[in-house]
Amino acid sequence: MHRVLILGGTSEGAALADKLSADPDFIPITSLAGRTREPKDVQGLLRQGGFGGVEGLVKYLKLEKVFAVLDATHPFATQITKNAFFACQIAKIPLARLTRKPWVAETGDDWDNVENIEQAVASIPVGSRVFVTTGRQELEPYFKRDDIWTLVRVIDMPAKKLELGTGKFIAGRGPFSVEDEVDLMRDYEVDLLVSKNSGGQSSYGKIIAARRLGLPVIMVRAPELNLGTVVCYSLHEASDWLQGFLH
Repeated sequence: MHRVLILGGTSEGAALADKLSADPDFIPITSLAGRTREPKDVQGLLRQGGFGGVEGLVKYLKLEKVFAVLDATHPFATQITKNAFFACQIAKIPLARLTRKPWVAETGDDWDNVENIEQAVASIPVGSRVFVTTGRQELEPYFKRDDIWTLVRVIDMPAKKLELGTGKFIAGRGPFSVEDEVDLMRDYEVDLLVSKNSGGQSSYGKIIAARRLGLPVIMVRAPELNLGTVVCYSLHEASDWLQGFLH
């Protein structure tokens, strides 16, 4: 049986671990960064915590005799994606990225596409009531705006107390239904949504809700790395890619 390292933390990574656990050719090892306090259960083996950069990942790949690596991290988790690319090149181990196609604006969407969180924050009009869903790693820029009201949703509440100028923290783990997202935005009288364009279905409900309510969205584009890594957009593609190394 061949050991496959899954760089996880997404629903796609968990689904891939489920699929490979049922395949007699592979033993999945899911690696999680450890930022979420209570991660979802995954099938197969599990490790948590960082590797220690490229050098640490190379050592791990060789020590565990990893057959192949599938990077199923969040589309915005650029550092681990870069580390995986260079580590697999050094260790001469096959690497592919299992990711999501970005969302595309549809009829009724009102998107302002920006390159990063700083641009997103700068684009928020004075006096807005903003629903922020871009994660707890990059919250500081919002705190500098005391001329807006900010509703921040995170998976885990911050360990240290963070002060919003005016606003509220709420905790929740998706997927969220469209109806729940509509109710949330109405209850807090939100008039603007800030989101990362992370693709996939698990967090798309908020985009549909904003469309239904006629709310504008500041959409942060996913970074383009252009590393030349094989990209898979489905479990079937990822499985076929792995099987191709067995024959």
